[in-house]
Amino acid sequence: MRIKMVKLRMGGVSLPSRVLGDRAAPRFGDLRILDTDDQGLRRPVKLARLMEHDSQVIRETLIDPRILWCGDNRFTLTGFERIRNRHGETVEYAQSWLCEIDPSPPERPADTLRAAPYKDR
Repeated sequence: MRIKMVKLRMGGVSLPSRVLGDRAAPRFGDLRILDTDDQGLRRPVKLARLMEHDSQVIRETLIDPRILWCGDNRFTLTGFERIRNRHGETVEYAQSWLCEIDPSPPERPADTLRAAPYKDR
């Protein structure tokens, strides 16, 4: 599902709604939710991943996502985000994503097989 996503927390701290537009640039991509085994937690986990469109590149990951709210083609997912801090240690903190379903059609790649039209002089 194609979505536009905005993170609602920074470092686990909720961002005030008045600064969401300034600090949190929206990210666009495909949302995929799956179950997998987490070696660090040593248990099965559910993951929400924001992937680049038509690619296997993972842009963002949310661990143990839950839907908090849903309506008007928007929903909020909450869970945990895992990053490495400046000391190289793995840190997990609370994160929420405000997601909006992107109804725009996917971009079509340029048609490179067609030759330029013939012009008679």
